[in-house]
Amino acid sequence: MKKFVKIAAIVVAVMLAVALIAPFALRGKIADIVKREANEMLAAKLDFEKLDISLLRHFPNASLDLKGLTLVGVDRFEGDTIVAAQRISVVVNLMSLFGDSGFEVTKVILSSPAVHAHKLADGAVNWDVMKPSDEAAEETPAEEPAEPSSFRMSVRDFRISDAAIRYEDDSTNMRFSTAPLSLRLRGNMSADRTDLDLRLTAQEMRFVSGGIPLLSGAEAELVAVIDADLANSRFTFSRNTLRLNAISVGLDGWVELGDDAVAMDLTAGCDKVQFKDVLSLIPAFYTREFKNLTAGGELSMALWAKGEMRGSALPAFELKTEVRDGSFQYSSLPKAVTGINIAAKVANPGGVMDKTVIDLSKFGLKMAGNSVSATFHATNLVSDPVFRAAAAGRVDLGAVKEVYPLEKGVELGGQIAADLKVSGRMSDIEKNRYEKLGAQGTFTVEELGLTLPNLPAVHIRRAAATITPAAMTLGEFGVTVGRSDLSANGQLTNYIGYLLRGDMLSGRLYVKSELLDLNEIMDAMPAADGAAAGEEAPAEPMRAVEVPRNLNLSLNTDLRKVLFGKMTVSDISGEMSVANGALSLNRLGLGVFGGRATASGSYSTAADPAKPALKLNANIAGASFQRSFEELEMVQQLVPIFAKTGGDYSLALDMRTSLDSQMSPDLHTLTATGEIRSANIHVQNIEAFDALAKALNNDELRKIEAKDVAIRFAIEDGRITTQPFDLKLGNVGINLSGSTGLDQTIDYTAKVAIPGGKTLQSIGVGIGGTFSSPKITLGVKEAAEEAVKNIVNEQIQKLTGSESLSEEIQKQAENLRAEAKRAGEKLVEAARTQKTKLVEGAASKGALAKIAAEKAGDKLVQEAEKQASSLEAEAERQIEKLTAKKE
Repeated sequence: MKKFVKIAAIVVAVMLAVALIAPFALRGKIADIVKREANEMLAAKLDFEKLDISLLRHFPNASLDLKGLTLVGVDRFEGDTIVAAQRISVVVNLMSLFGDSGFEVTKVILSSPAVHAHKLADGAVNWDVMKPSDEAAEETPAEEPAEPSSFRMSVRDFRISDAAIRYEDDSTNMRFSTAPLSLRLRGNMSADRTDLDLRLTAQEMRFVSGGIPLLSGAEAELVAVIDADLANSRFTFSRNTLRLNAISVGLDGWVELGDDAVAMDLTAGCDKVQFKDVLSLIPAFYTREFKNLTAGGELSMALWAKGEMRGSALPAFELKTEVRDGSFQYSSLPKAVTGINIAAKVANPGGVMDKTVIDLSKFGLKMAGNSVSATFHATNLVSDPVFRAAAAGRVDLGAVKEVYPLEKGVELGGQIAADLKVSGRMSDIEKNRYEKLGAQGTFTVEELGLTLPNLPAVHIRRAAATITPAAMTLGEFGVTVGRSDLSANGQLTNYIGYLLRGDMLSGRLYVKSELLDLNEIMDAMPAADGAAAGEEAPAEPMRAVEVPRNLNLSLNTDLRKVLFGKMTVSDISGEMSVANGALSLNRLGLGVFGGRATASGSYSTAADPAKPALKLNANIAGASFQRSFEELEMVQQLVPIFAKTGGDYSLALDMRTSLDSQMSPDLHTLTATGEIRSANIHVQNIEAFDALAKALNNDELRKIEAKDVAIRFAIEDGRITTQPFDLKLGNVGINLSGSTGLDQTIDYTAKVAIPGGKTLQSIGVGIGGTFSSPKITLGVKEAAEEAVKNIVNEQIQKLTGSESLSEEIQKQAENLRAEAKRAGEKLVEAARTQKTKLVEGAASKGALAKIAAEKAGDKLVQEAEKQASSLEAEAERQIEKLTAKKE
């Protein structure tokens, strides 16, 4: 017996040791296996910091703790954290692991999880992370029904604490977020029937749809006891309450989940809710001033749904909402909003969605002596919507501050009046059967003023529009935004289809302005989409202006002055059009850079809104070089010489380029051809010409005073290339060609004709380096050959023209010899200067490079000395020939 006890004690000790040691010994391997297997199945990156397995912590239960879990997207969602959790804890009945009755999970706890669900505009979602299976699902023979699974989960306690939930839908511009969110669910999932006890709280709920904040800082609470018949998938609701801020809604009835249908009989509603509680749901009212608000009136809401949801078939349902005699007033303000009455219903007798009826039979309110009313009715929502709507009223915006507390710095004023009615079928709009539509009324705005902090003030002097089924006529419209003003009139067609379905809006407008400061307007662009009122929008990079594709407008313009960037454009007149996502110019006249231009072309965002395509064909006359440099960044990058160029120019240009997010040309995509002409150019203090003047020992090259210059050019691959053109600088002539790059590098060749005595010496010159640090290379051999020819020709002409040759020959011969000698000395001196530059430039490259430069320099000097000797010899031959001829 003692021996048995001893053996049993040893066995227990060994088992305890295994229970203590095994989780620690195997933890690392298990974690690696879990990560590897999970990432092979997921189109995402799963990782966690630590995996703990314990058989003793909750004995006789086993526990698993996962800490620092992250699930991160890949490909299009690279770096997007889909799920993160500080800790996930699961407790399992240890004995249930060894039986066949299923696993008994006693507790699941998620601590501080964060979930980010994101749907892109094209429908792609970041939560679709399971890789498609490579193996086809195996079919179970019909005659062998699958046996019930031995796995049964019996959750006793499921909790989520301090969760952060965020959902973004780019396809509908919808945003939802809440934090913190807590949930507790208790029940026995293994039983055929159980009571599910559910408690959920959510705070700081924010919901934005279409850029409009519908909830901001709201809180919700759900308390529910659900009778769950798990065997028949039937759930009965009783003692259930959903609270949103101060509004509580009760839910009763049942839902049964079938294989291909969902059956239900549900009712929900609230009765006699105080109107102030309703206002607490509206972000504009639920502010720090809400405690000072008194309100009267009641809201009632009733919802029922009965029948089956099968495929596209819907159960019968009805949602009815009514506000009776609502009113509110802030204690700090003198007047109230009264007479708020709303009656709305959405109903379907059962069947398809097309049977749904939307009916806003009543909407009305009174504000400081003004009244507003509206109705709306719609049927056949899917097949061919039939609609009827009306709105009427007059609002004095100056009275708003008497009923609603405006933010500091906000001012409103002016009158808005409307009396509009519209009715018809959508098919009549699509087929342009406007005569079958009912549309009539007027809309006017007078002296409307809006001032917001840090934004330019808006003032609409007057706007008046009348509508018919076929068109909306804008008889008068005048607005100022900050310094800018704009007035317009014209006519728009298909406006109903545009407003209801986003169809093409067509028309013709006449637009006039004395000043449009686009810089001020663009700086005041609205906050990022999705930011609720009163919130600071996150900083976003500037985006290029997108041209809507559903506009087909002709614009006749008369714009006296437009400011954009550093540019000032004046007297814009002519035709513009907007169609198919592009703004087109048709021989538009405008003043630019101090001159006058005509321009045709287009700005299109149809292919890629992020990279607009610009096409421009322009002719400019009388433009200033310096203003062009100061106002246009492209000129600063490609033609920096304009900064030091005086005079005017004319330009013919054909250009294609993409624009970046700042609406500036992407110079790497820019291609252009053109010709620039100037009757009178003044250029000085140009480093390249200063270096050329020093190399040739001729100060006339430091300052350019040229007339009748014509330069043909092309732009491609980030370089502007010029064809050969001539400059006359006093007695010096230059023929120049080459290119300039975005990096300010220059690569030009020049032929410089310099007077030598009474002849011209032509020297080949290479100009490289950059504008600020040019490098000059002289062609010595070519200069020497040209010098011989020019000096001899000069002396031949001089001697041939002499009346007393016998007396002059000796004198002119001496002059000829002296000129030849001076020219030779000048060639040798230039060669030696070039040698010095070669050696100095090679000194930093090592001893071998310096030796090679010295040898190359010696060769240049030898060649120059040889050419100098040839020059003197040629002079002597010509003297002898002339002397013999005259004798």
